[in-house]
Parts: sequence; structure tokens; C-alpha cells
Amino acid sequence: MHIFKLRSLSFLSLDQRFLLFLQLFFTMITLENDYIQIEIKEVGAELCKVYSKQTGLDYLWKGDPQFWKRHSPVLFPIVGKLLGNSYTINNSKYELTQHGFARDLDFEVLNKTNNSILLETQYSEETLLKYPYKFSLQIGYELKESRIDVSYNVINKDDKSINFSIGAHPAFNCPISQGTSFNDYFIEFEKEEHPILHSLNPQTGFRKKDTERVKLDKTIPLSYNLFDNDALMFEGLESKKISLKSNKHEHGVHFYIPNWRYMAFWTQKGNAPFICFEPWMGIADEENTDQVFETKTGIMNLDVNQSYENQYSMEFF
Repeated sequence: MHIFKLRSLSFLSLDQRFLLFLQLFFTMITLENDYIQIEIKEVGAELCKVYSKQTGLDYLWKGDPQFWKRHSPVLFPIVGKLLGNSYTINNSKYELTQHGFARDLDFEVLNKTNNSILLETQYSEETLLKYPYKFSLQIGYELKESRIDVSYNVINKDDKSINFSIGAHPAFNCPISQGTSFNDYFIEFEKEEHPILHSLNPQTGFRKKDTERVKLDKTIPLSYNLFDNDALMFEGLESKKISLKSNKHEHGVHFYIPNWRYMAFWTQKGNAPFICFEPWMGIADEENTDQVFETKTGIMNLDVNQSYENQYSMEFF
């Protein structure tokens, strides 16, 4: 039945057929209020669409696989890459690919209203082979006028303390509005910043040991050459609101990060029409790491029967 539909609609573009495939094979959950409508995929609890009823604009990246197939993946139990895609706990070796496995796990709905939802995934025999801790991960979305509050809750379900990192990776259309280009946009901070800049070695793809403290003006004009060496990764930003704005129109995104250690910005090479705002509690491996998980930079520890909560918000205008 599905194969027949896809063949019979062969006149559609590749992008249209890909989106149809997602609709056929993945469960989408819709939340809406008078201001915005969003769609969430149960796989990965991933936000897949943000449409503003006020502006008539789609703000979230559509996931075109020509550039990057994801929209807003959850990063857990690691952020970034591991050297050799592996790490050790008590001298035992485990393997994880970049950003961990939560973005590909099935989540189930714990509760839902018209404008809010809470989803959960838990450890399994399969996850224990890659990450030897018992956990529950809950992701919540709540609409408040033109704002989305996104909450993370990691619960230790083991009989020992667990170690983890967590982060977000939402991608926004850039350009947002027709008739504009990537270079017509800028990142705006609340104040001038003096964060620590972490850099990746373009040859290895891993984090350099040496860091530098940099001075940032209140705005960073966007250009693709900013990302020649991959993501911009800052530690210790003081601004709690960071915005994506344009020189050509009044629409954009306010991004609120009350309690995150790192903030990264990224786009795919090849003039991809999106920009990612990524709050992290964790970071990629150093190129000379010893691969010991407990001492990995950015790793957090959670005691038995304890939970860790964090959140960020996005406001669309």
C-alpha cells in the first residue's frame, strides 16, 4: 500500500516524497494554540515543525537530507564525538556514535494536552550494551503563546551513580523569509560577551586542548566562512537570551538558555539554508583524551534515585 502510494506520486519532487515518507512511517504529534502549531516525532521525541499563525512562516528546518536529515535532535548520553567512537568505564570499552542514541530511540507519550506533551524513553538491553547505566529520559514541550518551553529530565534508575551529558540541537531556517539570504541574518546577544572559545581540529574533527577567551560584540553577522572549521563552541556566555534576526525584515527567533554550560552554533557545509542553536551540558572529546568516561570534560554525575532537570525556550516573531 505504501509502496504503491510512493510510486503513484513519482511526479513529486524528492523533497516532497521524503516528507511523505516521514508522514507514512513515523508518528507525528501535533500541538497548537492561537499563535503557533508544532509537530513532534515519537522517534527521538524530535521537534519537526514550527509554524507561526501570526507570521505565516515556518521556522524550523525541514530536514532535507541533501544537507542534513534532522530537525532538532536530543543529544544524550553524550554531546559531540568520542575519540574512536568509544569510551571506557572501569576499564571496559563501550561504543557510541556522535551525540549518542537518544535521537533514534522510541519515546512513548506519558501525558498530553492540546498545548503540552511529555514523552519518555528508558534503558533497554540494547542501550545497556552501549551505555551501562539504567536511566529514564523525559522530554517535555509546552506552548505559551508564541513560545515553546522544552524541558529535559534525566532520572537515575540504577543502583549506582550514573554519568552522562545532554544537549539540544534545533535548526532554524536561515533564510526564514523569501527574498533573503543566509548573509542577511545575525546572532544577537543581550550584552557584549567574553566567553571561552573551544575549537575543533579540522584534520581530526576533535576538540583542541588549548582554548582562548574571546571578545564578542553584541552581534555576530552570519556568513558561511564562520563555520569553515565546524561549529562555534562557546563556554560561559552571560546572555540568557540569544536571538536570530535579519537586516531585511522583522522576523526571527528569541532563544532562552537559563542554565547551560556551553552554547554552540553550526550549519552544514555547502551553503545549507539553516543555522543551529545548540545549548549543551557536555562537549566533544579532546583529540588527546584518555577516553575515561567519568573524567570526560563536561560529563555530569547523578546519584541513585536522583534526577537532573534543565530547559530552554524558543520564541518566534
